[in-house]
Amino acid sequence: MITGHTPVCVPGSLLLWCRVMKHRVIVLVLLFGAVGCLWRGYATILSVHLDVLTQTASKLCAVVEAGRGPSAEAMAEYVYPAQRGRQFLSQFSRYEARPSYQQFRTFLDDYERMVREVDAERAAGRAGPAILPHLTAERDALQQRAAEIRAALQREP
Repeated sequence: MITGHTPVCVPGSLLLWCRVMKHRVIVLVLLFGAVGCLWRGYATILSVHLDVLTQTASKLCAVVEAGRGPSAEAMAEYVYPAQRGRQFLSQFSRYEARPSYQQFRTFLDDYERMVREVDAERAAGRAGPAILPHLTAERDALQQRAAEIRAALQREP
């Protein structure tokens, strides 16, 4: 045996301390860590999207309730979070079999429909307090669906 040289694997030695085994253990730890981060990433990012979209829906209600109604330029503020949500769905398409993924897709459809309806009313000059009861009901339904998606995330492995 050469002095100062770590043996590859000497019979009778502790296998975990052999150079080859150390590398294998390190690779496995990194692999499992990466998989864990990806799963945590999905749930965490989905939760952020739910927060942003429900808060944006609430802000839209507040703007309409204040009687100002959103301007054409301001509508982008309400459209953009849904676009980011669609990007999330495409980035995490490998999770499409999960109930939370499917529910979020429906959630986005409902959010986008709400924004389109407000924009249509705005374009027609009717985006005032008259649409508020319908808009508030849609916002409340979105908040309820967000809670259901969060519950689904808790149940998923």
